[in-house]
Amino acid sequence: MLETLQGIPIAGVMFAGALAVIGLFAGFSGLRRYRLIEDVPTAKVRSAPQGYVELVGTADLLPGPPIVAPLTQTVCCWYSYRVERRSDKHWRTLQSGTSDDLFLLRDETGECVIDPEGASIDSIHSQTWSGGASSLGTPGLHAVDRDLGPLGRGVSQALGSLGSVGGDHRYHETVILPGDPLYAIGWFHSLDDSDWSESERARAGELLREWKRRPETLRERFDHNRDGVIDQDEWEDARRVARERAKEELAEARTRTHVHMMGRPKGRAYLIANRPEPALVRRYRWQAILGFVGFFAGLAVVAVWLSGRIG
Repeated sequence: MLETLQGIPIAGVMFAGALAVIGLFAGFSGLRRYRLIEDVPTAKVRSAPQGYVELVGTADLLPGPPIVAPLTQTVCCWYSYRVERRSDKHWRTLQSGTSDDLFLLRDETGECVIDPEGASIDSIHSQTWSGGASSLGTPGLHAVDRDLGPLGRGVSQALGSLGSVGGDHRYHETVILPGDPLYAIGWFHSLDDSDWSESERARAGELLREWKRRPETLRERFDHNRDGVIDQDEWEDARRVARERAKEELAEARTRTHVHMMGRPKGRAYLIANRPEPALVRRYRWQAILGFVGFFAGLAVVAVWLSGRIG
């Protein structure tokens, strides 16, 4: 056995070294996450302290225009997608994107606005399918639905990854759906008066930028002396109207006694998943175990190979 390992080609040794590095990273990442999930107690939205907390509830949409996944046109709370095209023996990414729209986590005590930007998101709703350039929205036979179970997922993913069966394009889409169970751990805070003032200023600035991109409309609304130029007084009037408009848009949201938000913490993990907490703990524990097994296996191969060269 040792002689066999000592005689493996350099490509095999490089693969073993890469396996050790990847395994070490995956092992520590899984270990850190499952310990984090176990150690941070679950809080209720109404009584959650300000700071780093864990929430468990149900995903839901905010009022307003729906969030729509680009490939399948699925109404969802969050999505991520990627479109690839086969080039020779490799797949090249043509287009990809991730939703950064806000959505809600609801529990029996209240609701919290979730900002997904910067989060590590794990969803059970993931599809991969292959086809031609016109196969958007048609997962077909090679769709990967993670509700199929581990064996079904593996078979379907293998079929979808072949690509040659269905065409020269490959599509990936992952979503979180309204009504899904939702787990989130991140930075929790409740908006106060200063937050609302900052939101109003930010929205007023967005409106002014929108108006400036349409100069004809801006002049029509605020060029009171009709000289074709927006002077200082007229610009101040535009700013006043933008502030009033921003206040009106935020008035409905502000009528709630408390608005809670969760976002990315500084220097700590930000996790969102539509899996139950015990399933997440098992998932990251196995990631840690398999990662460290890969690390020690790769390290052992490299060590035996080096010992053969030195000896």
